[in-house]
Amino acid sequence: MQSPSLKIDYLGNHRRFLPALAGAMFSHWRTLLEAQGKSREDFVVSMQARCRIGSLPTALVAFEGDSVMGTAALKPQDLDIRGHLTPWLGGVFVVPQHRGRGVASSLITRLVTEAQDLGLAELYLWTPSSESLYARYGWKVFERASYHGLQICIMHRRLPS
Repeated sequence: MQSPSLKIDYLGNHRRFLPALAGAMFSHWRTLLEAQGKSREDFVVSMQARCRIGSLPTALVAFEGDSVMGTAALKPQDLDIRGHLTPWLGGVFVVPQHRGRGVASSLITRLVTEAQDLGLAELYLWTPSSESLYARYGWKVFERASYHGLQICIMHRRLPS
């Protein structure tokens, strides 16, 4: 259940959360990121690039007071094996102690609205494990693939204009 004090805003307006988010996300996805040839420093740079407002890449951050809860982004590219597909919802991450409280759902819903506001007609995402979460929000299976040893589901959603 979502907390009434949960706030969601652009990461660019709350850069103070960048170090905690980048550290937690890199630790969580370290094996995959290193398989992609990305270092911690590379990942921090990619997180900083998501601090745009009004253009891609952009990210949202969920927080309560000074406690960061999670983030998610809209990106021009998120899967190197499908470079022709664009744009993407990606980097959905909720800090472990805040999981199960509707944070990811709130971020996803808000990012879809942001994508519509930016005039985007469709979005892609990929996930190794959260297909059912996205399906609840209208995402459809586009393709299944193998990626750095993971079986992933690439999903697609058309956006209302």
